[in-house]
Amino acid sequence: MKHVSYQLKPEMGFLIGREEGVRLKEDICKFLGDQEVNTVLVLDFAEVEFIDVSCADELVVKVLARLQAGEISDRFLILSSLKPQHRENIEAALSVGGKAVFVINDEGWATLGELISSYRDALEVVNGKNVITARELYDEMHYETINESSTKLSALYKLCLIGREPYRRPVRGGGRQFRYLSLLGKDE
Repeated sequence: MKHVSYQLKPEMGFLIGREEGVRLKEDICKFLGDQEVNTVLVLDFAEVEFIDVSCADELVVKVLARLQAGEISDRFLILSSLKPQHRENIEAALSVGGKAVFVINDEGWATLGELISSYRDALEVVNGKNVITARELYDEMHYETINESSTKLSALYKLCLIGREPYRRPVRGGGRQFRYLSLLGKDE
């Protein structure tokens, strides 16, 4: 996964209102669309003093919605340098939108927003391994069937919380197999 940074630099440090969010959303989506496949955009809030829920909805939730809809496929979003106020308003917007996103900081990573616990557990394993197949997740988590691990990985991919690439070995019976990639892994 390739990581690129996008520094938010609002006038006077404030991101307020839906209009500002729409403008930034369009800039970010265009920037993401210009990036190569399996690029992670690290949206940096270091210079933001305040963001309201309306702006957070446009800037984070609606960007995630476009990524998840495949409008900008195989590109991903991570937030960084969030202050407690940023987290609170972004989490409120994510909750209403039913979305989840990674946040990275000095202590490590966390997810903000809506994500069921079994997906969180699988996500921790993916992030610990950096690259994993459904078979490897099945072995690690002791699921009842390999289909269960495959379903969880596929769901996390559709939520834009992990990437994927075709696996090189052919699959018996003619199916497709993928390697799933942590968004938090080092640039390749």
